[in-house]
Amino acid sequence: MKPTVIALAAALSLLTAAAAPALAAASSPAKTEANAAAGQVVWDLAPLYPSDAAWETERLAILADLPKLKALQGKLGANAASLAEGLDAISSVRRRLGRLITYSSLKADENTQITENQARNQQAYSAYNQFGEAVSFVNAEVAALGSEKVQGFVAAEPRLAKHKQGLTTILRLAKHTLSLKEEALMAGAAEALQQPQSIYGLLTNADLPWPTVKIGGKKVTLDQEQYVAYRADPDPKVREQVFKAFWPVYKAYERTIGAIYAANLRGTVFNARSRGYASSVAMAQAGDNIPNAVYTTLVQEANAGLPTLHRYFKLRSQMLGLKSAGYQDVYVPLAKATRKYSLAEAEQVTLASLKPLGQDYTTKLAEAFKGGWMHSVPQRGKRSGAYMNPAAYDVHPYLLMSFNGEYNSVSTLAHEWGHAMHSVLSNAAQPFETADYSTFIAEIPSTANELFLVDYMVEKAATREEKIFALSQELENIRGTFFRQAMFAEFELKAHEAVEKGEPVTGESLSKIYLDLLKRYHGDAQGVVKIDDLYGIEWAYIPHFYNDFYVYQYATCVSAAAFFAEGIGKGDLALRDKYFAMLKAGSSADAYPLTRAAGLDLASPEPYRALMRRMNRTMDKLEALNSEKSGK
Repeated sequence: MKPTVIALAAALSLLTAAAAPALAAASSPAKTEANAAAGQVVWDLAPLYPSDAAWETERLAILADLPKLKALQGKLGANAASLAEGLDAISSVRRRLGRLITYSSLKADENTQITENQARNQQAYSAYNQFGEAVSFVNAEVAALGSEKVQGFVAAEPRLAKHKQGLTTILRLAKHTLSLKEEALMAGAAEALQQPQSIYGLLTNADLPWPTVKIGGKKVTLDQEQYVAYRADPDPKVREQVFKAFWPVYKAYERTIGAIYAANLRGTVFNARSRGYASSVAMAQAGDNIPNAVYTTLVQEANAGLPTLHRYFKLRSQMLGLKSAGYQDVYVPLAKATRKYSLAEAEQVTLASLKPLGQDYTTKLAEAFKGGWMHSVPQRGKRSGAYMNPAAYDVHPYLLMSFNGEYNSVSTLAHEWGHAMHSVLSNAAQPFETADYSTFIAEIPSTANELFLVDYMVEKAATREEKIFALSQELENIRGTFFRQAMFAEFELKAHEAVEKGEPVTGESLSKIYLDLLKRYHGDAQGVVKIDDLYGIEWAYIPHFYNDFYVYQYATCVSAAAFFAEGIGKGDLALRDKYFAMLKAGSSADAYPLTRAAGLDLASPEPYRALMRRMNRTMDKLEALNSEKSGK
C-alpha cells in the first residue's frame, strides 16, 4: 500500500506535492542483535533527522516560515516571475513538511503505545494543517487569473514548467474552487476532519481488548497480526476457534467504530458538497481526472465475474475435503508451504522473480534492500498491515510490514518494494513538483511484482505439491486483490451514498450493508461459502476505508498488472519500455491518459475480462493437478 499519509496535493492545494524520493546512498540499517540473527531489520531514521530535537527544530522553523507564505496572497498573479517565485516558495515548505511528517508517522507507527510519539505526530499534522491554511488562497487566486493568462505565464517563464501540470489541474477544477475566505475556512476545518481516522487507528491498534486463546497448547493473544497468522491454520477447529474469538471484539465496539466511520463519511460528504461535486466518489476521482466509467465498469465486471469466483471457492472446498465451507475456510492454503523464508531469502526470491524487469531495476532494488528503509520486525503495539511511505523526497522511501517467514510475507515484501521502486524511478525522472503519482497507477507496479513472484514460483516448483501451492497463491492473489477490493469498493459507495441520501448511518446499518455484499460475493445463497451474520462486522477491521475511495484502485491495478506481467514476462521489451515510461512519468500528466498510453483502457471491460480468463486458466491447471493426485 502506498498510503495517503501525506497526500498533500489532494488535501489543500492541487499544486502537486512530490512524495517520490530518489535512490539515496544506502545507510546502515538499525539492527538489534536478535533481529540481525533472524534476518529482520528495523528502519534507520537518522537520514531524516539525527534526533527528536533536530526534528523539533525543523518543525519550529517551518512554522516560522508560514507567515511568509501567507504574505504571498494577492501577489501570485502580478507577473510570470511572481507566480514562479511564489510557487517555488510553497513547494519548498511542502517538501520539508513531507520529511517532517515521515519521521513522526514512522515513529508513531512502530509502536502506537508510546504517547510521546503519537503527540509528535499530531504536532506534525498540525503544522501541515497550518501550512494548508497559509496557502489556502492559491487555488482561488490561480483560478481567478484564468486559463489564458496562466498559459501565457507558463510560456514566458521557464521556472513554471515544473508547475504546469498542477496549474492545469487547478484551472480544470476551478468550478470546485471556493472564494479565498471559504478556502481558508475549509483549510481550518481539515484538522478536525482528520480526527476519525486518528481515533480509529488508536482504538484498533492500541486499545481493543484482544482475547487470549489456547492454540496448540500455548496461549495466544489474538490481535490483528495473530488473527492473520492463525486464520490460515490447517486445522478447521482452530480456524473456527480463531474466528469465534476474534470477531466478537469488533462486534462489541460496533456502535463506537460505527460512529467513528460515520463521522469520517460525513466529513467527506461535507467536503464534496462544499465544493459543488455531485457525489463523494466524483470528488475522489476529480483530482486525478479519472472517468466515472472506471468505477462503474469495475463494479459491473466484478459482479459479472462472480461465477468465476464461485468456481474457485467450490474448487477449494473440493481440494480441502469440505462438505460445507464457511468464511473461516477462505484463507487456509490448498497446499502446505514446503518451507519458510528468512528475510534475506525473501529478498533473493523477489530479485530472481523480477528479472523480466531488467538488470538496472534489480540492481537498484538489491542495493535498496541494504539501506535501512524497512521496519519488518513483528512487535506489540506496531501498526497493523503494511505500507510504503514515499513522502521524504530528499531521503528515500520507508516501508513497514511484519515479516513472519510465510509466503504471504514474501509476497507483501515484493508488493511494498514495488511501490518503493516506483518512487525511486519517478523521483529520478521528475522534479519534486511532479514526482508524486496517482493511486490509480500506484498499485500497478506493486501488484505486478506479486504476479511476477507467483509466476516465478509456479515455474520453479519442483513437485506437484509445490506447483499446487504456487497456483493457489496466484488464485488467492486475484481473489484478494480483485474481488475483495471490488467488494470493498461497493461497500464504500453504498456507505457514502447513505450519508448523501440523509439516511441514518450506524455500526449496525454498516454491518448490514457489508453482510449483504459478503454473502453475494461468496455465494451464500447458492451454498458456495456459508457466511455467519457475525462476519458482517468485518468492515470495522479495514483501515483503508478511512482513505476514501482508495481500495477500488487495487482492483483496477491488479487488472492492469496482469496485463503488464504477462506481456513483460514473455519478453515484450516494447511493453516494458511503456511500463517504465508510465512509472517514471509521476504526475507530469493525468493518470488515466498515462495508462492508456501504456496500452490499456481501465474504463473498458476488457482488462477485467482478461483477468477472469487468467483466473480460469489457472484453475484449469489446478484442477488437472488435483485430478492427477486423486487418480481420476
